[in-house]
Amino acid sequence: MGGRKPWQADYGQGEHTIDCDQLGFLDEQALTDRLVQTFDSPGYHPPRLPEVATELLALSQDPDVEFRRIESLLERDAMLAGEVLSVARSAFYARSGSVVLLREALSRVGLEKLRGIVMQAAMTLRVFRSASYRGWMERLQAHCLATAHVARFVSRHTPIPEEQAFLCGLLHDVGIAGILLVLGDVGRGKQPPALDVLWPAIHAAHPKAGARMVQLWGLPPDLALAVGAHHQVRIEKFDHPLAAANCLAEALTAELDMALVPAGDGGELKAELAGSPLPLQGRIDQSDALTLERARGALALTDSTLDRIRSDAREWARASETPTPASEARMRIGHSGGHARGGGR
Repeated sequence: MGGRKPWQADYGQGEHTIDCDQLGFLDEQALTDRLVQTFDSPGYHPPRLPEVATELLALSQDPDVEFRRIESLLERDAMLAGEVLSVARSAFYARSGSVVLLREALSRVGLEKLRGIVMQAAMTLRVFRSASYRGWMERLQAHCLATAHVARFVSRHTPIPEEQAFLCGLLHDVGIAGILLVLGDVGRGKQPPALDVLWPAIHAAHPKAGARMVQLWGLPPDLALAVGAHHQVRIEKFDHPLAAANCLAEALTAELDMALVPAGDGGELKAELAGSPLPLQGRIDQSDALTLERARGALALTDSTLDRIRSDAREWARASETPTPASEARMRIGHSGGHARGGGR
């Protein structure tokens, strides 16, 4: 099976080769190995980022760049410009009034935050999109965005640059998105594989898959290292600060009900997302207690500091006025013929 072709509407979702029909015959380790091999293959190409986005990421590295040049570049891609404007209009960035013009949006967010916003827009347009696993992709996108903001709050108590932490948080689970795109590309008339038995292998493979995607996009090597180590923190006997920050940030999103698998009812939740049951056993996409303690120690965070980070995270969640992914998923389940459940907390 190959990826989308340039003349097809979904071009940009990536190219790969994997035989989904054989997955049901493999045990967990063999499944994990098969997924990792897919991303390591010379024939794998991640979803192609918009050309304007990659140019903007490079241009925004120049502290002397004029907003006029950035605005001119963004105007070449109406969809990307619309996404950037949408993010700038969000409650988190537009607290002092509405934003109408693109130039006004760029001025509001500033050059430092622009890289993260452009990448967020690019991920929305090209990565967190799957007709086969729509519900999971939407939840994953919300989880990654929450982790990005919480990682920024964590970084304020460390030497890590805020926007580096934000970008790593945004990309930390991109390997899951990449795997879902691979599994969902089964061809017309075929059903994508059910995820219930695949989640342990997806969890095991996604750090390496994500690191590979970040490398192929040409993003900084340190970012790829951190994405690949966000569930272990330690790289070659050393604790990686950026990986530690995102490990903690991801754990803290569970307190906002924005973990990939709901923290409150994960073991008992019987609902389905886009036909794929939530994992009912084990904790998917979570780090163990020892790793979390190692991450905290690597960043030298005290109890009071963690409390301040939690407070900032709760304030962001309120200010962003974003429905929790759990409630959104339940509403979609109700609309699609399942059991309707409440839309809010």
